[in-house]
Amino acid sequence: MAYGLATWVDSAGSTDSDQAMREDLLDIITDVSPDDNPLATMLGRGTAKQVHHEWLEDYISRKTSQSTSVEGAAATYSDLTQPVRRHNWCEIIEQTYRVSGTERDVDHAGMGDPLDYQASKALREWKNQLEYDIVQGALASGSSGVARTMAGLKSVITSHYTNRNSGSSLSETEFNNMVKDVWDDVGHSDVFDTVLTTFGLKQKISTFTAGSTKYVDATDKRLTRPVEVYESDGGVHKLFAHKDVPSASTTPGPQIIGIKEDKWKLAYLRPPKRERLSKDGDRENGHIIGEVTLEYLAERSSARRSGYATGG
Repeated sequence: MAYGLATWVDSAGSTDSDQAMREDLLDIITDVSPDDNPLATMLGRGTAKQVHHEWLEDYISRKTSQSTSVEGAAATYSDLTQPVRRHNWCEIIEQTYRVSGTERDVDHAGMGDPLDYQASKALREWKNQLEYDIVQGALASGSSGVARTMAGLKSVITSHYTNRNSGSSLSETEFNNMVKDVWDDVGHSDVFDTVLTTFGLKQKISTFTAGSTKYVDATDKRLTRPVEVYESDGGVHKLFAHKDVPSASTTPGPQIIGIKEDKWKLAYLRPPKRERLSKDGDRENGHIIGEVTLEYLAERSSARRSGYATGG
């Protein structure tokens, strides 16, 4: 044995002189995966009874001129607007995982039973997929061999959508005009209260001078970090930098999305659950599976704008 000689075992298993030296492996696994999913956490839950999920939406527009009746005149009648059916399709989200018999029996650092560890990772992957589809989902009814997919915010918000298409700057005036568009349509109480945007545009909003502050709403147990807010004449808006909101690498460029949180829900036909699948060899198989769609109960209370410069 050498004296005073530092030895080690590298990641490939190569060793220096001292074969009796133990490896120094911490019993932890470092994980910095980008899996913040505010919408999957914050949105209310509903129940779907069919794969084609439907609901009714009604709207009464504001008057734009006087309309009066002559004294003693007979009543006249006109058709009132009827509620409109809205719909979305339930999509199946599945995340599989698999662990060999050997893998389950060897000694591991930082994870316990590898099957449980992989199941936990699969659930996080499942939630990441749901979050992406809430924002970016495109509607498809499905057919033989083709999956059903739900429409997300990007597809649904059309009443107040503007594409700047010029790499223009997101100014405070521009943001407040976005608020005013919705206020003109639905009134003060239903203006969007949650804003999702890219990191660059979030930084730009943070420079607005009308007054933003960081706080944690103690009554909302879903908020575990400080949330920045901006207060406009149309109300208070929670601000979130969101990884799934279209950015500079997508057409038509960076976007900002405003939603009224209580007007959006996740309707589950099948809540996500862990299931063991049949063995097909020396391995254990499983998946996380669920079926869900997005309810948009009043799309006109939301707004979306695109085409801004990368940094706002």
